Amino acid sequence: MVILMLGLCHRTAPVAVRERVAVPAHELRGALAELLAAPEILEGVILSTCNRTEVYALVAEPARGLEALRRFVARGGADVGAFTVRQEGEAVLHLMRVAAGLESQILGEHQILAQLKEALTVAQQQRAAGAIMDALFRFSLSAGKRARSETGIARGAVSVSAAAIRLARERLGSLKDRSLLLLGSGKMGELAAKHLAGEGLARVYVSNRTQEAAQHLAAQVGGEVVSLFSLDEVLSRVDVVLCCTGAPHHVLSAADLAGLHARRGGRELVLMDLAMPRNLDPAIAELPGMRLWDLDDLEAIAQAHRQDRAEGVKQVEAILEAEREAYLAWLRYFQMSPAISSLRDKAHQIRADELDRFLGKYAEAFSREQRQLIEELSQAIVNKLLHAPLSRLRGMSAQQQRQHVGSLQDLFELRVEDFAAHYRRRRGARHNALHAP
Repeated sequence: MVILMLGLCHRTAPVAVRERVAVPAHELRGALAELLAAPEILEGVILSTCNRTEVYALVAEPARGLEALRRFVARGGADVGAFTVRQEGEAVLHLMRVAAGLESQILGEHQILAQLKEALTVAQQQRAAGAIMDALFRFSLSAGKRARSETGIARGAVSVSAAAIRLARERLGSLKDRSLLLLGSGKMGELAAKHLAGEGLARVYVSNRTQEAAQHLAAQVGGEVVSLFSLDEVLSRVDVVLCCTGAPHHVLSAADLAGLHARRGGRELVLMDLAMPRNLDPAIAELPGMRLWDLDDLEAIAQAHRQDRAEGVKQVEAILEAEREAYLAWLRYFQMSPAISSLRDKAHQIRADELDRFLGKYAEAFSREQRQLIEELSQAIVNKLLHAPLSRLRGMSAQQQRQHVGSLQDLFELRVEDFAAHYRRRRGARHNALHAP
């Protein structure tokens, strides 16, 4: 069995490509069901953020598994050639780099940890993530937390929204006494609100599809709620529009803003589109007096931020390498589970047979309570006997593990099931137990 990753991000594809393959939160469960419908896919997790869409999967056979992943990402007409493929240790290290913020547009940003956790949670709820994906993401989340707590990679205000606000500030000279319209009140909107707190804005307007969410966010920034259907007047007054809704379409088109420059008396309007897919029509940039930026335009700030933290990157990479090795060691031991289970089963079968023979011979010598104590004692002896060698096996190199497992199979004449078949059977049994009437 092999771990595969098929994905693209801001480094490998422009926003126009990324938005075509993004999986909105409300579509994630259906997408996971579609992914796991392929018999080649044993487990899967989909990570889709504003800057990346990546599918992590456990497959029984690499070539067929990769073909199944390519069919999955191509279902909406995406160019499969735009996706990067990683497998095994390379895929593991990549996910840990993502968790640590090394692959983020803004180095070390915090939001990715919550996004990874949410992706895993949804996959678990859909029964798409089993033991191997669960452990991969748990190790990666731990690596991401270590990277931030043990190095300076995340010092300062590092997020896409913070970079956007900085870009707007540089364009206008200052945001003090300016006015801003915040479209969207999700997680990105909340992050933006936190960073806006110290900018000295004169007015902040908040608009969202859900009135309650807009009111909650407006209260955080001391802003005013405006309806999505009455934005014309606000757009004629504000200096900045920060857009980050969850809508899968444009919320403002070029036609909506035609003539706005004249109504603003010739004043420039700065528009920041942080949504994925984009919420602002790219054609707006062609209108007079409209300065439009999207996620790709934040790269200059991202590069400066990365250079400031170059030393921290080396420290983080050392942490991630150690975490990768820890996960791969766990995975090797886990993949020995058919042999270990067979050894345990044989040991306990011998114990049970001998105990039955003994108690049958001396049936009148022991009470029911004494028989129970003898049963428990025999189980403890077998478990104690197996504990030390199996613990040593866990700490061995991959080559040593293969050699010793082979020796165990020969010496004890173990009947060992193929790991992929063993794992499928265990996953299937758990699934049936959970869904039993």
